[in-house]
Amino acid sequence: MKKRFAIKIAYLGQNYHGFQRQKEGIQTVEGTILETLLQQKIIDNIRSARYSAAGRTDQGVNALGQVIAFDAVRDKFCLEELNANLPDDIFAWGISQVPSIFNARRDAILRIYRYFCRYKNENIGLLTEALKRLKGTHDFKKLCKKPDPLPSGYQKSTVLTLETAKVTHHKKNAVLEFEFASRSFLWYQVRKMVSLVLQIGAEDLSMNIIDELLDPEIPLLPGGIKPAPPEGLVLYDVLYEPNVSFQKIQKKTLVALPLERRLDSYTALLSVITAMKKNIL
Repeated sequence: MKKRFAIKIAYLGQNYHGFQRQKEGIQTVEGTILETLLQQKIIDNIRSARYSAAGRTDQGVNALGQVIAFDAVRDKFCLEELNANLPDDIFAWGISQVPSIFNARRDAILRIYRYFCRYKNENIGLLTEALKRLKGTHDFKKLCKKPDPLPSGYQKSTVLTLETAKVTHHKKNAVLEFEFASRSFLWYQVRKMVSLVLQIGAEDLSMNIIDELLDPEIPLLPGGIKPAPPEGLVLYDVLYEPNVSFQKIQKKTLVALPLERRLDSYTALLSVITAMKKNIL
């Protein structure tokens, strides 16, 4: 009997056309991971491996806690060999042997997203109040992109419960960190909520607009709410019940070195852009 494994995946999404695999020639995170699993003979084919993934992120969106699951044709394999054959912006960093019925998408009980952006003197009190109003069970159809029809032909419900909606202001580096948690999310929902809350915090929109947006009977405003840029969004974690315990990668060099290189590069670029702003504006 094949052993079934769940793997924690982190990735930077800027070089990919989203997570979900697409037709040949379009580079995606999932397609790259599956190609590596096949090449390393960890799975024989996608169907027989009963492959599943916890979530689908859009183009440019990142992940720290994406989870995939599959039946392996090998009794043993290590994360190090996966990372040695993955690009330096995709990292397998946790592993757990799971029951044969485990499904990474259906068995998830909570998905956590975080969004990071530069603080531009928004009113923190207004941000906090706006998030408080979004929390709870609502119809978010005006704060998402229209979902694709289900295989049955029915339209997916846009009513869900937002368990967490909060913001942290990191004063030292002038960054806002938003956190949202729910069993499931809708297409563009987090980015549209962030965009809405930031406009309220900047006093470009009034707090009352939230009541209008959460009322499905009131027509949508012309143009709607544009989603915030994708690069600040990260699928931070996915939780399961009973708790799935992941063993972290032992030899961290294959993950640490590319992360350090990127951190050096982005820090240098930030310094260059800051210098441009100081001298030009």
